[in-house]
Amino acid sequence: MLPRISSALCAAVWLACAATTAAEDDAPWNLERVQQEFSSTNSVAGHVCLVHDGWNIALLSHNKSDIAAIFISDKTGNHEHGLRSTARRLARLINLGKPLYQELEEAGNETAIILNSKEMDILANDTERALGDTPLAGMAYLLQEGYFYIADLTENGYLRWKTVKKSNVELLMPMAPARLQAIEVTGRQRMDEFASEVLARKLGFGSNTAQAGERMTLGRQHGLDDVPYMNTRAGIITARRGKRVAFGKRNAVLHMLNNRYGGTLLYPSQPCDWPEKKKAEPEPTPEVVEEVKPLTPQEARKAYADYLRTLSR
Repeated sequence: MLPRISSALCAAVWLACAATTAAEDDAPWNLERVQQEFSSTNSVAGHVCLVHDGWNIALLSHNKSDIAAIFISDKTGNHEHGLRSTARRLARLINLGKPLYQELEEAGNETAIILNSKEMDILANDTERALGDTPLAGMAYLLQEGYFYIADLTENGYLRWKTVKKSNVELLMPMAPARLQAIEVTGRQRMDEFASEVLARKLGFGSNTAQAGERMTLGRQHGLDDVPYMNTRAGIITARRGKRVAFGKRNAVLHMLNNRYGGTLLYPSQPCDWPEKKKAEPEPTPEVVEEVKPLTPQEARKAYADYLRTLSR
């Protein structure tokens, strides 16, 4: 997956943070450990949010425990540690393994994403569609497919995706819900029947399966201006109300267009300090070992021959 992630992001630069990892025998932190070590957090089943040194930090998990991604974004503009330094410190603190780091150059403020490459690889290999699983699974799917790249992280924690080929289609992906069931479609592309079907295929779904009359009936029932796409087998629609368009499961799309869809990352109002470094335990007193006389070359060859004979018995 990793090479495909890099090519998919085009101008955005991913950096391997080899220098950020901690000792190999240190266990990676999970969401529970983050809550324990940082004094003030907002915690939900799939993520933990905190504020430190003027940075909003969100740590996300696909299984409610293991950390697969971290978002860091500017909150105050006043920091003791810069963006990249904060990313390194954080990756080292939680022992993220082999993290990948990307600064979002198109974002309105300083923003970066750190990915746990191992966890995201697993998600990408197990995910066949952008919707229906966790937001991180949807994120892994889009990165793996390479048609979209991450351009921005909104203030409420939605990822903004743009197409690599500049098709004027943009997506807003909520990252807080337990299951990603809908995604908002933005940009200047008019989402007619053809464009909606192309987008559906890019997101892992098939062709339109409903006739125009059936789609019009659904639109009238729910006060929609247009339903250009409907896949009845998957239960997926594209719907427009006014200038807003959403794609996904029918009820989730309706909630999104009615501004009743969740998905906001909520950061605590109270900032927290960096966890204090634990004092190292005293080194055990070394045992007194009797001096061993080095073997001569002849003695070493004889000892090795004796060893080989024991293996052949």
